[in-house]
Parts: sequence; structure tokens; C-alpha cells
Amino acid sequence: MKMLKVFGVVAALAAAAGLARADDYIVVRSNEASIAKGSPLAAGARVALPAGKALTLVSSGGEVVSLQGSAGGAVVPAVSKPSDSAAGSALTALVNRPPPRRSFGAMRGNCPGAEALQTLEQILAASKLEGCGSVAQAALEAYVDRAGAAPPAAAAPATGAAQKP
Repeated sequence: MKMLKVFGVVAALAAAAGLARADDYIVVRSNEASIAKGSPLAAGARVALPAGKALTLVSSGGEVVSLQGSAGGAVVPAVSKPSDSAAGSALTALVNRPPPRRSFGAMRGNCPGAEALQTLEQILAASKLEGCGSVAQAALEAYVDRAGAAPPAAAAPATGAAQKP
């Protein structure tokens, strides 16, 4: 019974504090070799991101954030949109998906064009359709670009702060 009370208190504190999940954000762009594309990051985590390096993150709720490195690294901001673990898993799978090796003939299935995929939900739904992985990847890149997140290769001098588009 005592253990149940302790668990209840811990659960209540976790709910009240809004504990970050390891996959609050997924790295979609990185120019830092030690931080791989597709890596999950928790809100509030300090990332060893040196000056001159940058990350672009996407939450499963569709929030796009750019982090610029500094001598002290960078802190992953809080997620302002609710996250969904199923969407987070699908996003990780899409980001980690290898590029297609070959394409012969027409694509199978009812794959929409990348320009038709405007929301993260649409992109993730298309990524689950057979033959639509590369279209979904292109749509995700366009989604990040529309959000105004600068690609890490063109990162500005480090500020250490997160920049939300």
C-alpha cells in the first residue's frame, strides 16, 4: 500500500511538471557529426552543440525549431503543441528512411504529390502508403522549409538560443 502511495505521488508530480519525453523532438537536419539525423531529443535537454553548428527539430505535433550552437551547447525548448507517440514513431521512421535505390516505371498506389502534403499529419499518412516514402520525405523537407527553419549547412553564428519560426 505504501508503494502505491509513492507511485501515485510520483505520477502526480510527473503530470504536474509535464515531464519531457525522449522523443519530444526528432532531429531532421544536423551539421554536427555527433548528432545524427533522426535522433530523438527531450524538451529541456541540454545538447552539446558547438558554436557554428545547428540542428533543426520537428515535434510530433508539427512544431519546427532551429537550435544554434554555442560554447555552452543549446537547450531544447518546451513543446508547445501536444505530441503523439504514434506520430513521433512515424516521424522517426520517415526521417531515418534510406533514400530509394532505384525507381523503375511508375509509382504504385495512390501517392499524392509532395506539394499536396501541407501538414505533418498528411505527410505521415502518405509515408505509410506503399511507394510514397520518397514523396513523403520531399514533403517533410518542404514543410521544414516553409516553417522558416534555416538548413544547418547555412547556419548563422551561434547564439545558443532556440529559434522558433
